[in-house]
Amino acid sequence: MFTFLCLVRKIEKFAFTHLFADVMIVLTLIVVVVFGIMYWQDHGGQINNPGIHFINPTSWYDAIGFSVYSYEGIGVILPVQDVTKNPETYHRIVIGVIFTVAVIYISFGQFCVMAWGDKLDTPLITDELGEGPAAWIVKILFAVNLVFSFPLVLYPAIMIVENYLYTGWPKSKKRQLSKNIDRTLMVAFVTILTVALKQKLDKFLAILGALACTPVAFVFPSLFHFKACAETPMQKAIDLIILAFSLSVMVFCTGLGILGWNEE
Repeated sequence: MFTFLCLVRKIEKFAFTHLFADVMIVLTLIVVVVFGIMYWQDHGGQINNPGIHFINPTSWYDAIGFSVYSYEGIGVILPVQDVTKNPETYHRIVIGVIFTVAVIYISFGQFCVMAWGDKLDTPLITDELGEGPAAWIVKILFAVNLVFSFPLVLYPAIMIVENYLYTGWPKSKKRQLSKNIDRTLMVAFVTILTVALKQKLDKFLAILGALACTPVAFVFPSLFHFKACAETPMQKAIDLIILAFSLSVMVFCTGLGILGWNEE
């Protein structure tokens, strides 16, 4: 199913399914919060649970890499701005979205910790919904959301690979078949990797965020701004500070994440 969806060339065909996926995410959040409140009422809050620490003493650095990973879609801001109706006001939408997502991430994560505490032993919070029709419906809808959002997530990687491999190739059946094979192999690789890392998904994303997303979110923007836009000494100093800090975070968190791969 993933392969067939990734063979679609016109990515705008997934506009409606992407909207559906967003609705499913919001619905899942609401259901998880409701189940969390019910669990809280039955078992009490976990605020005073001795197993809950304000800062994880063994793998706190994973939170930094995982937080940077949340910026993995930051690269689409400029392309989307180019096709918006009012590009001059687009920055307000970006600021509003980042602020809203930050509030949801922080409040939802904090709520889940206070509701379930150290019982959260898997990366998927939907594992805590238990059994019953409501829980299964939410899990199925969330799985459908993942199916439809997968082609959008993989699309940038597909475009990069195809632009690298097939630049200069004339349009032909051979070119189309080669692209289909590449997309199939890429889906297979991602699927196998995900299954193999299912118990270490949080560790993998933390390392990936620190190593791959830090340059995209902080290093390159500050470097490009320093080279192309910065005029005053203050602007250049800010760019260099961000650049130095982000490089330090990338090296530090990636190294500790690799060394702490087997830590809980």
